Amino acid sequence: MSCLPSPRHFFHLILVVISLIVVLKSHQVQADLFQYTDKDGTVVMVDDEGKIPSQYRKKVKNSRSSTSGGDRYTGVTVRGNKVLVPVTLSFRNETVQARMLLDTGASVTTISPQLASRLGIRPEHTSRSVGRVADGSFITAYNTVVDYMQVGPKTKHSVEVAVVPMNGPTMGFDGLLGMNFLGDFRYHVNMGSQTIEWVQH
Repeated sequence: MSCLPSPRHFFHLILVVISLIVVLKSHQVQADLFQYTDKDGTVVMVDDEGKIPSQYRKKVKNSRSSTSGGDRYTGVTVRGNKVLVPVTLSFRNETVQARMLLDTGASVTTISPQLASRLGIRPEHTSRSVGRVADGSFITAYNTVVDYMQVGPKTKHSVEVAVVPMNGPTMGFDGLLGMNFLGDFRYHVNMGSQTIEWVQH
């Protein structure tokens, strides 16, 4: 007596496997974040494309392309609703690796004094400024320009950063990756697979 499955049963098994793949892919898509900028210039991220007002849908940073490639995805760490991104920064003769919080509400990338020290940034390399934060209070920052910043395949040269003290308990990251870097690229974040997908122009 043969133990091999009949052609009919084998075909049924293939259909089941294909169905499982489709289900898994659909769950992955549901984990995506979609980004748009509203009339006030505020960058908004939502987890459901249906939540985007119709007048902004043509400007959404999102891709459903099936093209693959090693330069298209960058691994990140997701903690709750926080996305921690591996970033390479270079200042003069120093190049360091850092982990930064993706923050579309930050117009300028900020770094901690500890990261500034690792880069060899000294007070004489900076200019002092005063900024207002979300709670209405003011903070003193020290601005400078790094030679370049790189996230995965994306590099930007001559990027302004602000050295800002980070008080309180250890945050688990080295600064905020702001829109003066992110705004130059099209991407979306897949929370399920913990990756950034860079949208090809």
